[in-house]
Amino acid sequence: MPEAVYVRGMRELVRTFDRLPREYRAEVRSELAESAEGVAERAEELALAGIRNIGEPWSRMRVGVTARSVYVAPRQRSRRTRRRPNFARLLLERAMEPALRERAHEVRRRLEEALDRLGRKEGF
Repeated sequence: MPEAVYVRGMRELVRTFDRLPREYRAEVRSELAESAEGVAERAEELALAGIRNIGEPWSRMRVGVTARSVYVAPRQRSRRTRRRPNFARLLLERAMEPALRERAHEVRRRLEEALDRLGRKEGF
């Protein structure tokens, strides 16, 4: 099972975000994406150091934000020019999961700070 940072009460949190003014929702999405940037940067470093012949495009990571999650994924998408059947597993085990383990405390802290700031703005 891949590593993850879980938020208790996520359903209620998403419901609350849906009721916020648009500019606050955008701010929360931005904060969530920024909190994952450290994980993406570390995953890039670990991919280059720990996966042989990975190459620059495949080591680059991107951050995505959906209504219910924030994720880190490879920036490059498969064009099936060269097959490497265990590549996804290598990327997860040697770069992405270790990066999340190292930076999970930072993600939690930034999320808590963002929620605190938002709570002070709206008087929740």
